Amino acid sequence: MIAAGGVLAAVCVALPAARQARQITPPAPPSLTFRSAANDVEIDAIVADAAGRAVPDLGPADFRVSEDGRPQNLSVCAFVDIPVAPRAAAGPGAGATPAVDRDVESNEQTGDGRIFTIVLDGYHVATSRVPLVRRDADAFIDRYLGDRDLAAVVLVGSPMAGQEFTGNRRLLHQAVARFTGQVPLPSSTLNVNATNVYRTWHGQGPDDPDAIVRDFMARESLGAVARLADYMGALHGRRKAVLFFSEGIDLDLLQVPPTVSGALDREAPLLTNPGSVLAAEHDVIAAASTNGISLYPIDPRGLTDGTEDMALVGTVPATDGDAPDTLTAAVVSGLAGEQSRARDSLRMLADETGGLALVDRSDIDAVFERVLADNSRYYVLGFAPADPRHDGRYHRLSVTVTRPGLTVRTRHGYVAPDSRDTVRLKALADPIEQLIVSPAPIPGLPMRVSAGVVKGLAATSTVHLTVEFGGRDLALRQSGGLFTNDLEVEYIAVDAKGDRQAGGRDVAHLQLQPETRASLAARGVRYVTEFDVPPGRYQVRVAAREQLGGRTGSVFYDLDVPDVAAEPFAMSDLLLTSSEASLTPTPNGTSSIGALLPAPTTTARTFPSNATLTVAAFVYDHLGSSPHDVRLRLTVHSADGAEVFAREAQPTAAAVGRAPAGFPWVVTVPLSGLPPGSYRLTMDARSSPGGSARRETVFDVK
Repeated sequence: MIAAGGVLAAVCVALPAARQARQITPPAPPSLTFRSAANDVEIDAIVADAAGRAVPDLGPADFRVSEDGRPQNLSVCAFVDIPVAPRAAAGPGAGATPAVDRDVESNEQTGDGRIFTIVLDGYHVATSRVPLVRRDADAFIDRYLGDRDLAAVVLVGSPMAGQEFTGNRRLLHQAVARFTGQVPLPSSTLNVNATNVYRTWHGQGPDDPDAIVRDFMARESLGAVARLADYMGALHGRRKAVLFFSEGIDLDLLQVPPTVSGALDREAPLLTNPGSVLAAEHDVIAAASTNGISLYPIDPRGLTDGTEDMALVGTVPATDGDAPDTLTAAVVSGLAGEQSRARDSLRMLADETGGLALVDRSDIDAVFERVLADNSRYYVLGFAPADPRHDGRYHRLSVTVTRPGLTVRTRHGYVAPDSRDTVRLKALADPIEQLIVSPAPIPGLPMRVSAGVVKGLAATSTVHLTVEFGGRDLALRQSGGLFTNDLEVEYIAVDAKGDRQAGGRDVAHLQLQPETRASLAARGVRYVTEFDVPPGRYQVRVAAREQLGGRTGSVFYDLDVPDVAAEPFAMSDLLLTSSEASLTPTPNGTSSIGALLPAPTTTARTFPSNATLTVAAFVYDHLGSSPHDVRLRLTVHSADGAEVFAREAQPTAAAVGRAPAGFPWVVTVPLSGLPPGSYRLTMDARSSPGGSARRETVFDVK
């Protein structure tokens, strides 16, 4: 990957000779950052001993790195060691995901986890194998995704059904459940046998009527992975793995080397064009190699001999004296050849990008353990080419180690940016906008984000957004008896298509009295705003920069916006504040919904035992004018399930129905008397005709 100039250079310098005497303590690994320039080259390398164990004590002098045969001096050499804590969950509904989703997202722990993308190839997974792929993808999410890891799901052929990077397992499972696969095309062998047997016998040559569609699907699958690699390339400082569930591409992709781009014909999209598929494969390898993406293709067929699809052949008639078994043998050979070529395509993608092709394997746990090991203990190496070229050409990399008996696995090269890429990256100079377009949240300036949805005007809903910053991380300047700084905040709501549906940018001017400044470290600073969006799935992205210190950071918040107007009975999200929330400065608080509460909404979920919580929600009753009851109940349960607080209300159905914006219910919850621990707060709404709705959150008492 081409890394941000100057960022990695400070991570690791050449170690003194005294430290190379096998007492090396590798420096701290680089943090996850967003790449906005193209100067240095970053490589992740897996170094293992003869037993396959990672070797953690190497320094710059132990590596030999060359680009196009020319030795390079390392400016970066850091060993990444992310703890592996296996999970014991057995499936998406078996306790692997929290019973209550977090309603607050934070970047305070982002940056020391792994980064995975699960790609489900809808064009090259047969519908009969979809349940198997879903099962295996769910197993990876449940048992191998760590608490600080980020993952995304990409569905080739259904791009709007995927899931952006998140740590929320429930959302990842939901995306996997939307995978449908493809009714497979008849194989070219079966097509030739079934529709062109007479052409073959009469010397007219074989014909595959599905060839155009087959080539289109190959280009689409490869193109989706290439675009993903470019997208993930903006993340810097971590190894990035793509689990590519696919049965492979049944084309001979080995006939042209992937780096010989001049020989590849990318045109003729409406005609069968092997050159265009080879070009697409070249683009995948170039994009993955350049952006530091390691591909782990996983063939869901596992251990097979290539004859599993023989049931599709049926009875092969004998004609002109040919024996049936002779013709069937040719078909079997053709099917086996197709499967071999498809798996070769998967192996090539893995080999060129420093990953592994996990084919001819039936032990999926062993496969996932290998993926996890590869992405938990590895080296990040970096160098600045003496003659950085923005020529858009492929440059071959070589990484070896001097210590005997060790093996190194890494990518084989990268494509340098051309001058147009450099101009484009330099144009993206706004540090906040850089974070907004990043594939994943970036640590730096710590912040917490919460978003609650209530019914808005007409067909839209209103999102109440709360952002809180840690006061210890904010520099202050004394001016005229006040302590000042500016916080620049930008937020956008991105829909499932990737389009921005809402957004805004504000500057919060901090002007603190001396007595307020003294409590800033403990209280922090809050920003509150609201915006309207239509129903749908969104990712709310919040990025900020504090002016004096220049620190930046971002948080991404996944949000489902329901169409409450279409529901006969529904409830908004919960809005939460506490008796301590008013102590946090809120210089730019703009909220109409939050006015229901005695203080601005808070992202805090840990409270002292003498605090008081206030919770608000709206109830929407569209069950008509016939008489019926509406019952509201709020409860708090301890971790052992004991009910420690309850409050009920029974508004009239007429009162609820006459509230076009929803019937507000506000409840005060005193925490006095509750022992330290974790608690679940639940608000239930029910109507006598059978309508019901529930919202929950969790909090801690200290």
